[in-house]
Amino acid sequence: MNELESMVNAEQAISATWLNTQGFTNVQACDYWSSTTYAGSTDYAWIVHMLNGYVGDDYKDDNSYVWPVRAGQ
Repeated sequence: MNELESMVNAEQAISATWLNTQGFTNVQACDYWSSTTYAGSTDYAWIVHMLNGYVGDDYKDDNSYVWPVRAGQ
């Protein structure tokens, strides 16, 4: 969750647009899943909205984007 939230730039109007100028491609101004389950209910997981940086939880059956990662070198 922390890593995904760190991608948000609060100084930018739309974080997705800014990320697309920083070496990323096709970042959408939508919700992205984290791998962190919400402590209040295991049916929910944390999400980050790449439009405005909103952080919250959402039901795991809902459709949202994922951020692919690879192992470090």
